[in-house]
Amino acid sequence: MLGWNNEIRVSDFSIRFLIDGRFGGEVMSVTEALLDEFGVSERTAAARDAGGVTVNAVSESGQAVTSIPADVYYGAVGGRQGITENYIYDATNIRLRELSIGYKLPVGILGGDAKISIVGRNLFFLSKKAPFDPDVTASTDVGLQGIDIFSLPSTRSFGFNLSLGF
Repeated sequence: MLGWNNEIRVSDFSIRFLIDGRFGGEVMSVTEALLDEFGVSERTAAARDAGGVTVNAVSESGQAVTSIPADVYYGAVGGRQGITENYIYDATNIRLRELSIGYKLPVGILGGDAKISIVGRNLFFLSKKAPFDPDVTASTDVGLQGIDIFSLPSTRSFGFNLSLGF
């Protein structure tokens, strides 16, 4: 993990930002696996439209197999008991975690030092390889960290800050 926090001040204005990143690791999307098993994902629709999933395999009798029907293929690889290799992603991501834009009010307006600012948190990803937020957890413990099971999207928040000094 790596982070960069910086503040730039020009006259009475300031911009503060926090960029952080996670490099390496793997995450899994059980959501995609289940949607594929039930045949309701874009991936399974494309396979049905194409007439099946292209494979390079051999049947038990030794015959070459080049295509498998989409429902058979995704019924075997999808779901919780399927072959989950297709649903493992690189957890590497870089995001703008926080951005704050502030203005220092002239001395005496509120009887002392005062600064107002707007703050945004978890604003956007600069780079992400997984189809979901890799920091997601499926529980309140660390046991299911990095596993997406129909998780809600990450929350983005905006706020206003007033800092007074007397």
